[in-house]
Amino acid sequence: WQSADGLPDDSVVGVAQTPDGYLWVATAGGLMRFDGLQFQQFRLETLEGVPNRVVRAMMCDRRGSLWLGMDRGPIICIPTNSTVEPEVFTNVPDSRASVIAEDGRGAVWITYTDGGITEIADGRVTVFGPGSGWPAEGASSIAADTDGRLWFAKGNQVGMFRDGAFRTLFTLADAIECMGQRSEGGIWICTARQIFEAGLNGGVKVYTQLSPAAGHGSPQALLEDHTGVLWIGTAANGLFRVSGTNVESVSSSYFDVDCFAEDREGNIWAGTDGGGLERLRPRIIELLGLESGLPNESIRTACQDSSGAIWVTTQNGLIARQTNGRWETLERGSNSVAGFASCVAPAQGGGIWIGTLNEGFYYWNGDQRRHWDHRDGLTSDDVRAILQSSNGDVFISTDGPSRINRLRDGRLKQLGIPVSHRSLRALVQDAKGRVWVASADGVLLRIEGNSVLDETPPSKRLLSIRCLSATPDGSLWIGYAGWGIGRLKGTNFFRLTSDQGLDDDYVSQMVADDNDWLWCAVNRGVFRVSLAQLDDFAEGRTARVRSIPYGPAEAANLEPNYENGSTAFRSSAGQIYFPMRTGLAVVHTENVPHGTPPPPVIVERVTVDDRTVALYDRRLDINPAQALPPNSGHDKRVGLRFSPNHHTLDFEFTALSFTSPEDVQFEYRLENFEEDWQEAGTQRHVNFPRLQPGRYRFDVRACNSDGVWSPQIASVSFVVTPFYWQTWWFRSAALLAFTLCVIAIVRYVSFRRLRRQLIVLEQQAALQRERTRIAKDIHDDLGANLTQIAFLGELAHQDRGEPDKAAERVEKISATARQAIKSLDEIVWAVNPRNDTLAHLMDYAGQFALDYLRLAGIRCRLDFPEQCPPRQLSTDLRHNLFLVIKEALHNIVKHARASEVRLRIQFAGDSLDVEIEDNGCGFDPSLARNGAVDNALADGLRNMRQRMTDIGGELEFQSGAGAGTKIHLRLPLASPQS
Repeated sequence: WQSADGLPDDSVVGVAQTPDGYLWVATAGGLMRFDGLQFQQFRLETLEGVPNRVVRAMMCDRRGSLWLGMDRGPIICIPTNSTVEPEVFTNVPDSRASVIAEDGRGAVWITYTDGGITEIADGRVTVFGPGSGWPAEGASSIAADTDGRLWFAKGNQVGMFRDGAFRTLFTLADAIECMGQRSEGGIWICTARQIFEAGLNGGVKVYTQLSPAAGHGSPQALLEDHTGVLWIGTAANGLFRVSGTNVESVSSSYFDVDCFAEDREGNIWAGTDGGGLERLRPRIIELLGLESGLPNESIRTACQDSSGAIWVTTQNGLIARQTNGRWETLERGSNSVAGFASCVAPAQGGGIWIGTLNEGFYYWNGDQRRHWDHRDGLTSDDVRAILQSSNGDVFISTDGPSRINRLRDGRLKQLGIPVSHRSLRALVQDAKGRVWVASADGVLLRIEGNSVLDETPPSKRLLSIRCLSATPDGSLWIGYAGWGIGRLKGTNFFRLTSDQGLDDDYVSQMVADDNDWLWCAVNRGVFRVSLAQLDDFAEGRTARVRSIPYGPAEAANLEPNYENGSTAFRSSAGQIYFPMRTGLAVVHTENVPHGTPPPPVIVERVTVDDRTVALYDRRLDINPAQALPPNSGHDKRVGLRFSPNHHTLDFEFTALSFTSPEDVQFEYRLENFEEDWQEAGTQRHVNFPRLQPGRYRFDVRACNSDGVWSPQIASVSFVVTPFYWQTWWFRSAALLAFTLCVIAIVRYVSFRRLRRQLIVLEQQAALQRERTRIAKDIHDDLGANLTQIAFLGELAHQDRGEPDKAAERVEKISATARQAIKSLDEIVWAVNPRNDTLAHLMDYAGQFALDYLRLAGIRCRLDFPEQCPPRQLSTDLRHNLFLVIKEALHNIVKHARASEVRLRIQFAGDSLDVEIEDNGCGFDPSLARNGAVDNALADGLRNMRQRMTDIGGELEFQSGAGAGTKIHLRLPLASPQS
């Protein structure tokens, strides 16, 4: 990894892995955090007292805190807890730090390029001088052993810090270049020529001699890995690996290797001063080409004979054999084979079978050699593939024509094929000893005795088959060109492709290793897939499998050959060999990591509508955000709250695996949104659309290269707050308001119904009263008159002998009849609704007054307005008002002895004023109140007042003895209806 990959500078001065799993890289351009795929910068320049971002040295202490030696002096301590701010020490020497180490007390020691040394313990800085025992001359280095003792080297002197002073234990002949911790105790010491072991008793011995290249390259970094191998970084000659006494050079991107670190997965990280950051791990795939001694880099077929030798045929028709790590080519001739070699296969009892394109096939075993061609019954001299079965039969596939031949006891027999087919290019024997043959057009054949049976799966014809492989469980594996992998077990067949998790659908070679992984050579390289996962897929227990690819990072241009049989094989040592167009690929299965724990998973960032709201390490972002610790879903203090009007919610996460970070798979779920785990593949972020208000928890986990899912789940709990109209109090208030509205509506409707019923009842009561009144009027007036007429008629009948009396009776009958007619007219006028107006009342009352008073011999003066307002009067109001006027006139005629009466009607606002004034004898009002006047008069006044009260009016009178009487009636009128 260099600046083009995200590093700020290609000069790496320190590498360390913190307890949470992140890799930290210190460079001359700043401090970076690395998760295997991307770098994130820690902004050192924002810290007070730090002049720039240039780091000169770095160390991670036992607590996980990072210690940085900065340019121009300052020392920075960055705690592992992201909520704690870094601490900057400026009261230290203004010099360039070279090495930082921690002793068993937790004290941090810093050496400088000018030879000085400083201690920081409990926040206190101590600078040691010559009086402390620190040697004055020479370059310095420090290291702590497994027991926490601090060792130092200065020039050629080596010692320890004890009892507050530096004590020299021994002196070497050469200057010491670098030091490192030794896993068995003590330290490693490296000079330009040798590596030493130093113990606690002051003893020192030579471990190994360095090669001239390593020694002359000035060693400057040393690390012992978990296997006991030493790694040496030099200033001029790159990287060296020391295993025992063997010192070998390891290719490096740059000649100046400045620092080392080993991560939890066993990867070695090397920082170079100009070449960036390097990762070193055991190679899994080795590609043997021309440089290894092969006669041609394109390999057609390969096999291993019973002696352990590796045989290949090349694209140019040669045969080569590897023994003791060296390749030799079999020369064409009488002692070898003639013709263009196309394929090889191991022979039982030693030797190999060799097929050619023009000379048939051979058995070869050193001095033993035998040949078969068309003259011996072979269907063609163009041999494509050879297989010897466990019972000794040899099966030969030929082209031109495409046929299967069987060699048994030295005799050839052609086997009849029941279906049409193209090139037969794949042969394999399964666990039950059955031989299978596949063609380029998808035909799958099984050889049973002398018969060849068609076992092509239904609907799978025309799917080109490139290879076959068999596993001990009885499964036959079929590699298709563009159609993935098929498995036939018994009568059950299934096929899966890249849609179900394969890395590539063009499968050219397949071999199973000793750890139940199926290795496949495909167009894009090599991948492996678990046989257990394939079985789970076949049985319907899972919908996907997980393949682990190996591409250019392992070996470039891994393109397999497939035209000459299923010749990939697993060697007796466990390696897998694939014939490739670019060489012979060797899979070192012993270097494949197995049983490694799944990587820790961390949610790094939470964003809402592209705005960061929470960070795992908020110190890496200049914008303020909430801290997001690991597994924060179980931390109730996090309290992430999101507004309800957000549009998208995004989670960024990572898994800290550095062996193959690009292959780490993820699954996630959002509790209360989707309960099942969702596949994210290798994608390291997921976003959700607007979520409904409520409580949620986002969970994510990762899977390592062995397909093991991390038991530790990274979680983030959060709450989406509701809109105010979604809150409980608003809903409660709305429910209460709704209930009150319902109650009000019900009450209103009920009251309206009751009011209508009351109106109906009032109307019925009014009607009843009107009927009662009419009946009373008929009974009182009309009935009385008719009774009187009847009585007078009888008297007239009795007096018919006396004409004068009879005539008088008849006259009274006539007068009473007229009175009855008038009473009937009043009743009819009162009940006729057409007369319910103020104008009709005035006309009728005026006419009645004129007629009534004229009969009594009294002058009547009417004072009515010229225009009468268009007002409606109810029957009851009109009738009662008329009766009051009538009663007043009746009292005048009967009691007043008046000669003139004035009837005045006028309007004052919304009220009707009626005045009835006479010039009669009058009366004393006080006597009327005391009941001293005529009873009929008193009763009349009382009835008049009661009638006015009943219709909402008022009655007043003025009178005096000899002064006449004035009666004033006032009746409020309703506003006219529009």
